[in-house]
Amino acid sequence: MEFEQLCDRLEIRELAERYTMGITAHDWDLVGSCYHDDARWHVPQMGYDLNGRNAIVAGVRELVEPNELHMQMLHSLVFDRLDQDRSEIRSILHELAHHPSGERGVNVFGIYYDEVTRRDGEWKFQNRRFEIHYLDPAPLPGNVMIDYANMPTLT
Repeated sequence: MEFEQLCDRLEIRELAERYTMGITAHDWDLVGSCYHDDARWHVPQMGYDLNGRNAIVAGVRELVEPNELHMQMLHSLVFDRLDQDRSEIRSILHELAHHPSGERGVNVFGIYYDEVTRRDGEWKFQNRRFEIHYLDPAPLPGNVMIDYANMPTLT
């Protein structure tokens, strides 16, 4: 493997990790910086299909912000394809959410199927499809210990 390919792999992996941290930290500028202007984000099983960076950020924000806690954990990112300016990756995602009402939550496992492209020297998401493998909407036990208003952003 050539040095440039190793650098590309690292940049793409870091992109996925930044996105996950952006969701967890409610850092919407960071989330938006991970997508091209004409990107797509979709979750077929839930009927979500968002097109364009602004629509993606607004739609995901609408899903995440009502929660008292919303945490994503990225696992096992693999490269299915890596060309000069295009990559296909898969990663396992575990997501937890606690709604302030205490009447519902989210515990979900699934796989992201991503197309990542490089434009103007930057790797960003072009197409993200999340396939849910397990979903439990039951309330999460325990106490939320974070205040998002005081959480530092990464951007």
